[in-house]
This record gives sequence, C-alpha cells and structure tokens, in this order.
Amino acid sequence: MYYISVEKKEAQRIIELLKKNKEFDNSRKVMHVEGKVYVPVLEKIKGAFEFKGEKAKNKPKSIEIALQGILNAEEMKELTASFDLIGDIAIIEVSERLIEKEGEIAEAIASVHKNVRVVAKKEGPMEGLYRVRKLKVIWGEKRTETEHKENGARMKLDVAKVYFSPRLSFERRRILDLVKDGENVIVLFAGVGPFALVIAKKRKKCKVVAVELNPIAVKYMNENVILNKLKNIKVIEGDAGEVAKTYENFADRVLMPLPKDADRFLESAFYACKADGIIHFYTFADAEKPFEDAIKKVLAQLNKENVEFVGKRIVRPFSPALVQVVLDIKVKKNRLE
Repeated sequence: MYYISVEKKEAQRIIELLKKNKEFDNSRKVMHVEGKVYVPVLEKIKGAFEFKGEKAKNKPKSIEIALQGILNAEEMKELTASFDLIGDIAIIEVSERLIEKEGEIAEAIASVHKNVRVVAKKEGPMEGLYRVRKLKVIWGEKRTETEHKENGARMKLDVAKVYFSPRLSFERRRILDLVKDGENVIVLFAGVGPFALVIAKKRKKCKVVAVELNPIAVKYMNENVILNKLKNIKVIEGDAGEVAKTYENFADRVLMPLPKDADRFLESAFYACKADGIIHFYTFADAEKPFEDAIKKVLAQLNKENVEFVGKRIVRPFSPALVQVVLDIKVKKNRLE
C-alpha cells in the first residue's frame, strides 16, 4: 500500500487533485498519525512510499477524524455525525451540500464502526399510515433487511418497510423493569415487536398481546416470536382501537408507543385496562411545555376522575419545537364515566 505524506492544511487540495488525476485510492482511508496526514494512492507516484506496520491498520477514533482531509472546515459544519444503527445498517442524514461526498461519509462511518455492513441515507420524512421513510443504500451490501439485538431479544426487520427506532431502547428497558411476572400486557402499534418481544422473553409468566396494522411488520413479528422461541405472546394484525375493545378488562398494562395520534386510541386502551392497571401513553409534545401538552391530550379523551398520572418523562428530542414524552397513567376505574 502506497501513501504520500502531506501537511494537514494542504490535505484537501491534494486529495482533490489526486482524484482528478485518478491516483487517489478509494479503497483505503486517509490516516492521521502524529500530526501528519497520509493520503493513499494507487501506485508509487513521486513522493509516495510504502506504509507498513500496525499504524496503517488502526481505525479512526471518530467520523470527524476519518473525514479530515476529505471535508473542509465549512463542510464539517454541515456534517451530521450522529446516526441510527439498526443491526448492521447505519441510517444517516446527508445535507444537500454534502451529497457529492456521501460515499466518503459512508466509508468513514464504516471505518469507525466495523460492525456496519450497509449505510443508507434518509430520502424523506416518516410518512404514510405505517410511518416508514424512503431510504437509499449508498455503501455496502445492497439490502435493507437486518437483524437487531436489544435487551436479549433478536429482531429481524426491513428498515425500509417497517417503523423501528433504536432510540427507544432505554425506554423499552424502563418498561421491562416495571413489568411484573404474571401481568397481562397489551402492546398497541407493536411494529416488529420490540416492546412485546423483550417483555415476553424476560417475563416468562406474562401474557403478551401485540397488535400491529402493517402486514409486513406483522410478518416479521411472527418470525421474531419463533426466532426467540416464545410461547407467551399472541400477535394480532389489525386496528389497535378495534382489537383493544375485544380485550375488555384484560390488561394490567397497555403500551401505546405511537408518538403521533395515539390519543385517538386512549378510550380503547382504557377499555382494555383493569382497574389499577397502567397505560403508557406516548406522544409528541411542545418542547416548551411537554407534560402540560401531553396531559391535555389525555384529558380530552378520558375523564380526569378515572385516571391518575403516576409517571412522566421526556423520551427524546424530536425537533427544535417538539419532544417525545411518555405519561404513565393509572386507571382508577375500568369503565368510562
């Protein structure tokens, strides 16, 4: 392998020149060793030398370091270094200004995170009834199916066809810690089963009912039940509100992990919940007054005499104006009044 040594301030200009002359080696990484920038080249051009030893194999410590000499200072400001990692697929955002360098950005992510086999970029917001987004694979294997592991559960899914957020892993663990063995649990808007699978796997005496409308997500959830060798989970394809009404006074706990419009299903969740049971209600709320906003949504659907708010937390920021919150709601009565 051949490299040329350049000063950091000259690295970007020289890399662009090498690319223009088709001398830059895209298969290897620009390295930063002891204040020097080492640029990989295809052959032994003037000034090139063979770099041997372990330093040539060391992976960069961060994406920003991996992209030094590839992105200039202004481009670095445009870089969104955070990304979602689902199984071995990294899902990234690329600004308009950096589209021409999306390949190098993807390679940088893969160089830092050796478990990444696919990098896909977002090509639009979550949309449609099933809340999925368009993705484009820009590096690695041409696939969008993967297997994700979380809290001891294995989950197969297609990131381009179902909704899944790895950013809720802490929240899923929090709920698991609240669930007592022997509870009846209904998970509405269950997706491929992250909440339901984790609970069923760790609380063997629980009965878990998982309800999902997206048929592709249901297919994966059924596969995941088998994959995890679970016997205590029932998967139902259907409308959350309609299914919940068939489970009158069944649940010790109802989960509603749909951040948008879940309040429309609160009456059904209340109907399915036992007295003294808990509803975990998730919603997007005003970042300035998140809990006031969320509680208002609940009380627009349920009589305040029938419920008690026993827990609340901000799950994650969503945008400058919105956060996702969860309210833990204790049901005082199991009939609407």
